[in-house]
Amino acid sequence: MKRTLILILSLAITTAVMAQSTFNSTLPAKPKKGANIYGVVECNGTPVEGVAVSDGYNIVKTDKRGVYNLVSQKRNGNVFITIPSGYEAVVAAGDVQPQYWAALTGDTATAERHDFELRKVDNHRHIMLAITDIHLANQMDDLAQLENNVMPRLRAEVEKYRKEGIPVYTMCMGDSSFDLFWYDYLFDIKDFRNTIKKIGYPTPIFHTMGNHDNDGATEPDENTDFNATKAYRKVFGPTYYSFNIGDVHYIMLDNLRYRNEKTPKMKKGKNMAGARNYDHIVTEEQMEWLRKDLAMVEDKSTPIVVGMHCPVYRMLSEHNSTELYSYFHDSKGKRTLPPALYFSSAFEEFENVHYLTGHTHKLITTHCNQATAYPQLANTIDHNVSAICGAWWFTAAHGGPHLAPDGSPAGFTVFPVNGKDIEWYFTSIDCGAERQFRAFDMNTVRDYYRTNGEMRVFIENNSKRTDFATIGDNRVSIHIWDWAPDWKITVTENGKPLEVVHEPMENPQYTVAYCIPKSVWRRDLKKNMFTAETTAHMFHVVASAADTTLEISVTDSFGRTYTETMVRPKAFSKNMK
Repeated sequence: MKRTLILILSLAITTAVMAQSTFNSTLPAKPKKGANIYGVVECNGTPVEGVAVSDGYNIVKTDKRGVYNLVSQKRNGNVFITIPSGYEAVVAAGDVQPQYWAALTGDTATAERHDFELRKVDNHRHIMLAITDIHLANQMDDLAQLENNVMPRLRAEVEKYRKEGIPVYTMCMGDSSFDLFWYDYLFDIKDFRNTIKKIGYPTPIFHTMGNHDNDGATEPDENTDFNATKAYRKVFGPTYYSFNIGDVHYIMLDNLRYRNEKTPKMKKGKNMAGARNYDHIVTEEQMEWLRKDLAMVEDKSTPIVVGMHCPVYRMLSEHNSTELYSYFHDSKGKRTLPPALYFSSAFEEFENVHYLTGHTHKLITTHCNQATAYPQLANTIDHNVSAICGAWWFTAAHGGPHLAPDGSPAGFTVFPVNGKDIEWYFTSIDCGAERQFRAFDMNTVRDYYRTNGEMRVFIENNSKRTDFATIGDNRVSIHIWDWAPDWKITVTENGKPLEVVHEPMENPQYTVAYCIPKSVWRRDLKKNMFTAETTAHMFHVVASAADTTLEISVTDSFGRTYTETMVRPKAFSKNMK
């Protein structure tokens, strides 16, 4: 506790290096008649022509002198550029935030100048790290876990590519903070930003916001969604914007409409004005800007990567299904496909569209070309990335591994990009990228469920959970974390292939690592407090005996193969590998 308080105090007295551009170009620029935002975009003193500049409503391009002029209502309070391919926005020394935006300071009658500085870089080939749901709140030892556990793994991944001269960037899909504790633990969105800077995050980061990055002290009214983003916009700038890296056009959106309504069952928190509720949807205001932004992308074979907090699609039942489930809401607050299809229609001209999302804390990649009823979505993949914090930093804080609620490891997804070719793989905090599955000897799981006293207490108080004490003989379950339909799985016993069956089920390791400390250790034994958390990417085989060795081989979508020689009996515990 003392160490955490010292860190908080040190952050409080640190002078923050703002992410916004404060660059002043020596190149000449004058506002055109009626323009109230203008400026220059340059690279080493040379004007850069054709750079898109926006206030979140209108988009203009710089002329041959690098000059832009905007007529703006200045509602969003910022102006930003779309970084062109082959360039990077300057990052201030000691900081990690690209300076692609500037805060507006004058009223609509005032013409104010804001300049931007670029530097040339060969980023035709690059790496994009996808991180999400860090949820820093100054609790559960989260600051220490981030610095001591997450950052070494992340730095190792970055260094691997930098040794090859490949530039690395990061997209963060929101819930960087935890709104409920902004005032309880005196740790809000600006403290998150200062923490990332202080620990020396190793790449430039492009942020978007999640539901927990809104200010819960915002009173509910017709402007709640906008007003609740004020603190975020002050620290990180626009809540929606775009940039280019190499041959890829990246877009960041806020796909949550914050309501913060007052309800009888509001979860209490210091200074919270409402229930912190929200809709999953992209507002029409953003849709109008998005269409203008996409119109600037003339080559429709350009890959489009959209970062946002909430997923758009998931396969129904999350396995072996051709039907889609939508995370977007209709006007009555019900999850339904039309709003999601309306959103995706903006990208129908493009061949290759990737959504990078968070929110669920699960690791599930939805290939929409599997949804045969919706051929218009065949160009779309929704990568729902596992949370950095896993289950809110809880499992590691209680002596276990870093696990997410679906039993997959906490971690991040790496996207190697070469021109228009995009691949991906998952990197876990505990095991890195070398492991992509975990195999359970269900005989030893069964023994644990039968004999462990804490497990028996948990099962007796959670009758809806699976009691693996009754499972059949010689089963082996395999959890493949980011499985997709084109992955290949083989299991052999004494050289003989076993039948692999896809069967979603609970992950017993998560039950031990999260549910038991959360309930039994805390003596909070409310009946059925923990509903079943089915893991979609589970497979099983049945071996001929309890002590045979199995050879397991899993090959991903890009031909990378991961193996395990599973010597049985294999011990089961919350820290098993």
